[in-house]
Amino acid sequence: MPRIGFATIAQSPRDDVVPAMMEFLPLGTEFFEAGCLDDLSRDEINMLAPDEGEVGIVARLKEGGSTLLSHRKITPRMQSCVDHLVNERKVDLVVILCGADWSEITADIPIVNPGRLFPGVIQGLAGGKKLGIIKPSAGQIQNEQQRYQSMGISAVVTAASPYGGDERLTLARQAAELLQSEDCDMVWMTCIGMDAAMRGIVADITGKPVVLANSLLARLTAELTTSHSPIS
Repeated sequence: MPRIGFATIAQSPRDDVVPAMMEFLPLGTEFFEAGCLDDLSRDEINMLAPDEGEVGIVARLKEGGSTLLSHRKITPRMQSCVDHLVNERKVDLVVILCGADWSEITADIPIVNPGRLFPGVIQGLAGGKKLGIIKPSAGQIQNEQQRYQSMGISAVVTAASPYGGDERLTLARQAAELLQSEDCDMVWMTCIGMDAAMRGIVADITGKPVVLANSLLARLTAELTTSHSPIS
């Protein structure tokens, strides 16, 4: 069976994400995890915060809640996570659990990079439609709006963090109500940490198709894990 490595920008294990993704993968698939923030103190994590003017990426903390990280600062740590999974865990495939673009990361085996995959899939689905987008942080709204405008897609962007415990459901409801009022044709929930409960609320309120990042990533990964032979 295939051996999959999950690399997260946050702390491993991602028990909020990986078990749900594994339900889509072949029975008996082995998996291993590594996180950019593993074994770091809170002071060390704080040093990885975005610089002024930089749009941060949202990372879940084991202690609860989340923090913003600099993509530039954690890229070397992500490369180290991937190297560990490839060289020490001997995985056949690495899946990065973050929707940012990780094209800088290299390995001798395939890397599933959501930051390149997701925009292509969503662009194909949303062409000619009004797209509702839910980001994990309000600070990411403007950049996301501009990104989809550059693709020729009309998008309404809002935010709902998945890392606030039960509050995530309230935030999902508020985001869905906004998108429903804007009469969006479909909804894209962009953060790997957003779960099925959040998706259910958004689908019920909007009455529109909803694409959830972690299940989309799992389904794409499943296409690469149907063979018992190493992936090449």
